[in-house]
Amino acid sequence: MTTTQEPSGPQRVFARTAPYAPSLYQCYDAARLLAESTVGAEPGVTAVIGIANGGVKPATVAADFLKVPLYVASAQHNASDQPWQQATGQVTVTLPDDLPPLFTRRVLLVDDIAGSGATFLAVAQALHGRLSAGAVLQTVALCRNAGCTDGPDRWIWDVDDWVVFPWEAPHSGPVRAMPAPRRVITR
Repeated sequence: MTTTQEPSGPQRVFARTAPYAPSLYQCYDAARLLAESTVGAEPGVTAVIGIANGGVKPATVAADFLKVPLYVASAQHNASDQPWQQATGQVTVTLPDDLPPLFTRRVLLVDDIAGSGATFLAVAQALHGRLSAGAVLQTVALCRNAGCTDGPDRWIWDVDDWVVFPWEAPHSGPVRAMPAPRRVITR
């Protein structure tokens, strides 16, 4: 278990108009686009790690598309599932027992959103001793909040408000649709 604390770290941006709500199909298409964008890159992808809970579904799509093993790491960041929470900077990471002792080549670390970047940073730190010399850990997310200053490496949508994903409890008020996923954004 690893805990990263950044109490004065980056803050998520919330316009507070209405949460974005991508459809399940949009999320699957976005995850496929992210996986496709890594094909042919060297080193090649040898594993996908989804960050539970939100990163598991997009990570499953990516691992299936790339035909590589899927692993799930748990990261607890938000105090609850209530919308419009600011990042605490405190992330608790639990790595699974079935994780290989050493990863080679390229590993995709997948989450549904990069709010502040703290979750990616904490999981990357927890995986640090499990990457072989020359191995690359690449972070990918469906969405990147405008307040995120560290990561991800690849994403589909820039957002300036809370996002309600199809695997979460639906929002009780109005929501905003997301545009169709068309391209991968890289930093």
